[in-house]
This record gives sequence, C-alpha cells and structure tokens, in this order.
Amino acid sequence: MTVPPVPRFSRTPHLVELVAETERLAQAVAGAPAEARAALRDGRLDAAAVATLRLDGSPLHAPPDVRGIEVPDPDEVDPTEIRPGTWLDAMRRGNDEALEDDAVTEVQAIEFIGVRAGLGSDDLADDLLAEPLEALSSLHQRITRGLVETLQAGRPRRSEQAVHDGRTGRIIFFPSEPADIPRDAALLAGWLVSAAAREHALVVSGVLQHEILRIHPFEAANGRLARTAARLVLRSRGLDPDGLGAPEVALATDPIGYHDEVARTIRRRDLTIWLERWAEAVAAGLRDAARDLGVLDVDVRDEAARWVLQRPAFTIADYRAELSVGPETARAELGALLDAGRVRRVLGSRGLRFETVSS
Repeated sequence: MTVPPVPRFSRTPHLVELVAETERLAQAVAGAPAEARAALRDGRLDAAAVATLRLDGSPLHAPPDVRGIEVPDPDEVDPTEIRPGTWLDAMRRGNDEALEDDAVTEVQAIEFIGVRAGLGSDDLADDLLAEPLEALSSLHQRITRGLVETLQAGRPRRSEQAVHDGRTGRIIFFPSEPADIPRDAALLAGWLVSAAAREHALVVSGVLQHEILRIHPFEAANGRLARTAARLVLRSRGLDPDGLGAPEVALATDPIGYHDEVARTIRRRDLTIWLERWAEAVAAGLRDAARDLGVLDVDVRDEAARWVLQRPAFTIADYRAELSVGPETARAELGALLDAGRVRRVLGSRGLRFETVSS
C-alpha cells in the first residue's frame, strides 16, 4: 500500500473563512507605513520567540537579557559539556549546576538567541519550498547553535523518542521511528516541492508544521523548528512578509491543547481541525499586528459590546439567540468584536466558541 505524503484535509467553511480573514488582515498590515512596520518588527519577533519556547516547556515570560551571553561555537565546545536541546532537558540532566539560577538563565538566553536567529532566517524562506530537507537542516543548525553537538545539529534523529507533557510527564504521542524518518521526510519534501504551489500559504505552513512535529526528524528542538519553518513559509508566500503576525502567542495560551491536537491529528490522519487551529492562530497574530499599527477600521454595535462584557465565554449560538440575529449578522458582528480586541476565538473550537478579553 502506498503511504500518502501527508494526511488528508477538508476545505471546511470555517477554514475557507479563515483564509479570507487572514488575507484581509495581511492586506491591512501591508497598508501600514513601512516605518511603522519596521518599528514593530523586533517586538513581535521577541514575543514569537518567547511564546514558541513556552510551547516547548520553557518558563520564560519575557525576552531574557542576552547582553554578555556568548553563544558557544559547537566546534569548540567540549562534548562532555554539551547542553541538550531544550530547557527541560537541561533541568533533567541530574547535574547540580544546571539548577543554579545563572546556569538556567544562560540556557534560556542561548535558546532565545537561537529561535530569534531562526525567525530572522529570511534567506531560507524560499528554500523551504524548493529544497526543503537542506533548508530544514540549515534552520535546525541555526536554532540549536550552542545547544547541541555539531554532529547532531541538522542530522536525522537516530534515537527513539516520545513527546511528553513537560508538566506531568504524560506521553502525548510517539513520533516516527528513526528508521522511518528518511522516508517520511522525503514524502513531506516531495509534497512541498510539487503540491505546495497549488495550496494556500495557511495550508502549506500548517502541513509543514504538523509533519515536522509528527516526524520529529532531529534529536532536539523539533517543536520550535516546526513553528519557525511554518512562519518562514507565511513570509515567503506573502501572507506575513514582515514577520509581524506572531501566531505562537495565541498557540501558547493553550500548550496542552496544541500538543494534544497534534496527537489527535496523527490518530485520525485528517489535518482539517489542526489546519483550522493553526489558521485561527495566524489570524489572531495578524489581527494583533494590525491593531498595533492602527490600520483596522472597527465599528462595534453598542448592544453587542455591552452583551459580551457580561459573559467571560460564549458560543456563536448563544450570541445569535440572545441578540436575535441571523448567522451572517452574527459572523459580521463577531468579526468586528475580534478586530476591536473585545473577544478572541477559543482555538480548536472550529469557530464556535469565544472568550471575552478583559480590558
């Protein structure tokens, strides 16, 4: 039986709506003055880096102070002193100095520097869709510089692994067996080169992210690699050319839900709900950037604004029933509330659930 290159997915009404929404928001961001976009870039990339590390289990809440932190050259580091690829690995080494505040801070700073380097890898963005395996190897080397040995960085994983919930130790899913990594990676690369040109940037970036997470092609840092690669695809395909979207911030509001969705997608071999979740996060990131740039024209009905203030969470059915509006009106008014920052979608709820944002 031929193994399909990627799991199937459906173009649901919600996914189609999110495609249109992200394009509208991306156009709004692009319409802001270039100076304003440039001024916003560093802060948004910092936020994305912190959020993606939190999704990997880091305790960071803000960018660390990296002044005076010199990233080790992997070729010059004593192999016996090599740090593993994640903060949790460093904490689990069983080495007392890893628990000292200054040692942990240095690990965090080097991780942050690596992710920021990955997010700024504009030169690899186009290569991800032309020579995916080579580009991913180079991107992994940049993200893990000073964290893993040269012989491991950018090289296929050779050990069996399980993806755990860092807080409870629960196994979330098992990635590809080491023997299957070359085949699975080649299938993904073939899909990117051949089919990606026909698909929307949201789909391409979402498939790439999920498949890297599913395969876990390298020994460490696969999560941050997957999200960084997805971001670069959004940039290369013009949906977020300035890198201002920071979808990781929305994803990091529910780390367990994010990783559990990967596991559910692997089991059902259907990417639809995963792609919807990813598209919701991309829309949230672009909306935040557009709001920061002051380029959203928002008109919220007074009655709708008062209604949501009285409810910390609600469904679109609640909204329609209690405000006596039809489906089209409900979608339009909820879109205005989203743009105004009054509510946010509950990721993975297929556009049916919302939360009120505290002012």
